[in-house]
Order: sequence, then C-alpha cells, then structure tokens
Amino acid sequence: MCAGVAPAQPSPKIWFSHFKLGTIATAADSDWQITRGGLDTAFFAINTLWPMPQPMRLTIPPATAAAAAANLHRNHIKIGVECGYFDHSLDLVESGNPASDVVPSRAIPKLVPGIGKQTATAEIAKLRSLWQAGHSPDYLILDDPMRRLTIPGQDNLGQILTGMPDYPTAATEVVSYMQTMRGKFPNVKFVIILNFPNWGWRGEPAFSVAAGRTGPMNWGDAHQAMETLFSAVRQNQLSIHAIQADFPWRYFAEQPPDAFAATVNWPERLLLLEQYARSKGVKFHLTANSETGYVSAKAFSEDSLKYLDAYLAAGGKPDHFVVQSWYPHPAELLPESETYTGLWLAARFIQRLREIQIGSPLAMEPRKPRAFDRTEPEALLHLLKRLNPTAWSRLGPNILESWLALPGDPPASHAGRQLLALREAAAVDISGKPKATVVLREDSATLAIGLPTVIIPKTSPSVLIVELVGGSSGSELITAWVKNCDLEPMTPIWLAPATSRLLAVDVDASMIKDQNLVLCIGTPNGNYYNVSIPVVTGE
Repeated sequence: MCAGVAPAQPSPKIWFSHFKLGTIATAADSDWQITRGGLDTAFFAINTLWPMPQPMRLTIPPATAAAAAANLHRNHIKIGVECGYFDHSLDLVESGNPASDVVPSRAIPKLVPGIGKQTATAEIAKLRSLWQAGHSPDYLILDDPMRRLTIPGQDNLGQILTGMPDYPTAATEVVSYMQTMRGKFPNVKFVIILNFPNWGWRGEPAFSVAAGRTGPMNWGDAHQAMETLFSAVRQNQLSIHAIQADFPWRYFAEQPPDAFAATVNWPERLLLLEQYARSKGVKFHLTANSETGYVSAKAFSEDSLKYLDAYLAAGGKPDHFVVQSWYPHPAELLPESETYTGLWLAARFIQRLREIQIGSPLAMEPRKPRAFDRTEPEALLHLLKRLNPTAWSRLGPNILESWLALPGDPPASHAGRQLLALREAAAVDISGKPKATVVLREDSATLAIGLPTVIIPKTSPSVLIVELVGGSSGSELITAWVKNCDLEPMTPIWLAPATSRLLAVDVDASMIKDQNLVLCIGTPNGNYYNVSIPVVTGE
C-alpha cells in the first residue's frame, strides 16, 4: 500500500441504491443512524416498484414503496429512480393510463420514432406508487440511454436486436422521454449513466468486446454519443444534472485481459470522463462498486472502499460517490450496525470521507497485472486458416512467433496491434456470409433472439459462421459439428464465460432437413446440445 495526498475537501454525502430499498419503510432511526444524516439521495430501481397484476420476486408493494419514500423525505434524503429502459417491456393493461398496471412481459419494444414518449409513459405508470403518495422523484437516473437505443438487448445474453440507426435519432428519443417526464414531474432533474468500460472514447477501444460486436469500440464512441445528446438536450431547453460512471473496481484496478484494450490507461480514461462532465458544466458521480458482488458482501465492501481511496488518490474529485450493487451481494440492506449490509457499507463511505476531509492520508493499491487472454487470437487464427489461407500465411506465423509461442506476453502495444489485425482480417472474411449465434448456458444451448434468417445457397457449398456465446460460470472446451452428416467435429476451442468465439461450418443444401440445420455442441462434462438453426435455401 502507498499513501497519497488527500484532495481538497470532498463532500461527505453520498448517493445510494439497493434492490431492497423498500425495507427503509419500517426502519427505526437507530437502524441507520449514520446514513440518515449522510445520504444525499437514495434511488429505487424502477423495475422493483410494483404496478403489476402479479408481483415479481424483488418487487416492492405500493404501500411499502410509499412508506419508504416518506421516511427518506422525512430525513431530508432526496429520492431518485433509475429508469430509461427503452429496451424493456413497456406494455400497460390500459394503454396511456398513468395509473395502469404494467404487463410483465419479455417482449422487447421496436425501437422506432416515438419510443421515447412510449417509454416515459410506461415508466410513469411503473413508479406511480411514489407519486400517487405525494413523493415525486427528485432525480431520474437514465441507465445508459444512448446505448439502449442504439445497441439494445445487452442486459440479456443472446439477444441480437436492431437499434436506432444513429446518435441523432437516438438523442431525439431521449429528449422526448425527458420532455414527457418533465410534463409529469416539473422539477425533476436528469442524470445520465454511462456503462463506461463497454464504450470506446474518442476513437480509442473499449475494455472488452461483447458477444455480437466486432469493432474495438464495442458499443461505439461514448464521446460522440454524449456530444450528440448534450446538443439535443440544449436545443430543447432541457438540462442534464450529472453524468454517472458505471465503472466497477476491476476496470480501474486491473490490466485488461484484452491485449488491445491494455494499451489504454484505464484510470486515466475514467478521469477524462470526469473532466468531460466539468467541461459541460454538469456534476460527476462515480459508482464505486465491484464485480466481487457476485462472490460475497465482504469482498464487495472491501473492494468498494479501496476504490474510494484509489480514485481520490489518482486525482479524482467526484461530486458524489454512489454506493450501489446490482449483484447478489450485499443481500441485506439493514441494519447499518451489522457488518457488510448495504447500509453498513454506506456508513463506512460516509465515515471514510469525513476522515479524508480532516486530513487522513489516502491508501492506494498498485494496479494488478494480468496475462493477456490468448484464446481469442488462437480462435481467430484457426478461423482465418479455414477461411483465407493467404491471410493466415501473412499474419499467422509472425503472431505465433512473436506472441502466442512465447512463455510471457510482449508489450501491450505489440500484442494489441496483432490482435486488431486479426480481428480486422476475420471481419473481412466473414463479411456477407450467413451467421448464427448460439448461446451456451449452464445446462443448455439455444439460438439467440433476433437473428436474421440464415440463407444457404441451393447449388454450391457455403460457409456458415457460428458464433458461440458463453454464459456459463467458467471457461469450457467446446466442440461443434453438424448433426447427421459425415463430418469430423470442428477443432475444439476454449470459450471463456460471457465472451464469444467464431467457428466456420461448411454446409450445403443437402444438410438441411425440414428447413433446419442442426448443430451439435459438445462440452467437457459429456453433455451434448442440439441447436436447430432455421435456414432457407436461396440462389
């Protein structure tokens, strides 16, 4: 550990969210003595509110939500709602009625002009348990609205959906959403969340490339998206109160496994976003949390507190830290006196900020090095060797000799250039070929939702590109082959969780039975899953 210099006095107040925020309704003052005085804002996730005919597991009944809001306001804590889910279910029992129940549906709306007003109308109904009780939200925190409109469906693995064609079109719908919400809540302020590691920034890459994305910027250029949004908001006499960075601890503290992303200084990238917010005259909020929320409340809390010190030591000066988990842990909200509950962690943030304010030195851990992930370049080389031997001869031997055959990693700049060259070559060779995406879960394999129809030529052999998307808890060795054909299994590949790998499958019309091509996926535990890919034959 190394000591840093404390920055100018940070605010001792924080923003807070937890999926069990409804338990504040019956909390005794002694259950949250520190946080009652140190919270600036507490915000609900809109999908935990309960205007549905049948409640869901994490929903908060209307009377409970109203009582929780009343207790927050009684303690001078402002109320927010995380919302702006343009790519979630928007169906109302009574269309256009702001007091309607919401139909719990998995249907994804079509992202066409008018979706901004439609989303706001449905979400006004979803949060009616608050405003009908006289507790209108002080803040609406829109969860990455430009991504949801242009790259929808990322909340659910295996959804491939069509978004809006460009940033200006998407920004128009965000403005329409804001106008509709302002019509209902005249004094509400708007905060924009950016899931920042998954975006590129000013032409530089994202931290990782998600399933279905091929470019190094993953969801796109966040700078361009935000510039477009700020312009549209200003032209319509609206305003953004703050940018809120969704940037969990490991993105700040660890070198990316992606060699190309490792060329970026990620703590500096986050500081650039704060500087950008300042340049726009808006506040900057940092959600200081950790993906170890999948592991335990203890690990989550310890990492989150490390993050607080590390960001300040790096020179960051957020207007507010946000204590929030969208992970299984911490499972409980109260009481703050019980170690590792949600409000225990909030209280520690408040106390730590007060200590820093009076001169306590900052502790900062050095960034954690990690080896580059070699499974992607290995899989891309295999793919390229099948699709374009000439390109493989140009790239393959050099990449093997100067990176993949080495016991250690070369500099990130070198490995990053090689990985990008492989991605670009593979993108050229799969362009225009039929493609299917198969989602691998713990106990099944299914076709992704929203795929275009796969067309196989009638008369000549073709190459089908199959993208395998991992959703399991650990890396697996995958084999795949076409069922009922005299073909050897395709070369096995390692598939890391939540990543994707491409396979080339030689097919012709004779392999298609009843307008389906059956792909068999095999895993190391001996399980085999047949996936039927609907196809049609064409010229």
